[in-house]
Amino acid sequence: MIGRERTVVQQVCDAVRQMIRTEKLSLGDKLPSEERLTERFGVSRPALREALRSLEQDGLIRTEHGRGRFVMAGGALQVERPITTFESVTEMLGGYGYKTTTRVLSVKEMPANEELAAGLRCSQGSPAVQIERLRSKAGRPILYSLDYVPAEIAGQSAMTIDWGGSVVRTLRKHGMAPVASAARVSATTLPEKAKATWNIPDFGAALLVTETCFTSDGLPILFAKDYHHGKYFSFSFARR
Repeated sequence: MIGRERTVVQQVCDAVRQMIRTEKLSLGDKLPSEERLTERFGVSRPALREALRSLEQDGLIRTEHGRGRFVMAGGALQVERPITTFESVTEMLGGYGYKTTTRVLSVKEMPANEELAAGLRCSQGSPAVQIERLRSKAGRPILYSLDYVPAEIAGQSAMTIDWGGSVVRTLRKHGMAPVASAARVSATTLPEKAKATWNIPDFGAALLVTETCFTSDGLPILFAKDYHHGKYFSFSFARR
């Protein structure tokens, strides 16, 4: 059954995409009936129809009146780790099958500089909290993260929150769940200061994902800079 962290329509869209992937549906294959889909996902008929219309607009499915809905080429493409899918770093690591340890390197309050102000859509100098963390696999650092949140989360000082687990889950717990993001990816190396401070000089080439994450109300709640070790991560995308 569909959960409640994201809007129901968004969740149904994701669920249909997942169904196409897991059931290995191909171009021209017919989707189950609306009745079966509403039962399968535990949603209302109007929510299902809105989600299906969205998927049709995205070119993933097509509707033939009187016959049903069918998978189009865009929906049949099987992308292993789609870069367009929003997920937390913890969820992503689990998707890769990695068992990692998380080390919180530092948590500190700081005024928003130009980059952070643009990322959190706030004024320069606004108070924010930086969470610096390092993920390791079998003792090898594979992901260095800088996460930034407003200084107050739902009326609570972000400095008093335990950031040892998933940042997305922690924000969700405090009623500020990120559900989508705007991101960009670039090739780079770890910041020299981080390498020197935390003794990780041999991290190597990195894929930097810089993103602003939004709540369902469109509130920017998280600005993140995640440096993924180039040996352990890759991202896929479909072109249509």
